Amino acid sequence: MPALNLALFKISLVIRLTRAGVRETMLMDYVKFARAKGLSPARVTYVHVFKNILIPVVTVVGLELGSTIAFSVVTESVFAWPGMGKLIIDSINVLDRPVIVAYLMIIVLMFITINLLVDLAYSALDPRVRLENK
Repeated sequence: MPALNLALFKISLVIRLTRAGVRETMLMDYVKFARAKGLSPARVTYVHVFKNILIPVVTVVGLELGSTIAFSVVTESVFAWPGMGKLIIDSINVLDRPVIVAYLMIIVLMFITINLLVDLAYSALDPRVRLENK
């Protein structure tokens, strides 16, 4: 139940973003040309369409993963689930500063790691983003 609570809105957001991107991209000239060339609909969709909509989807997934980590505190408190969210709430109640600082450092490290992974995914998905020595 807590995982469903955290993931349901995020999954619906990513699905709507993907759907809107696919609907917009399907009207592009290169997709029409790929269909006219006789490529299968699956190949057109997976190679030509999804390849071009992955950048915004990866961006939103990275941002939403960060907000999921942030809102897990509320979800753990509501469901009385023992985890880091409950630990931080209990630490705030008793003013346990070292635990609060350690929690915040772990969350910041998670955000930095997520953003690094999103940036690395950009360079893997889009060759225009790659840095090269010239």
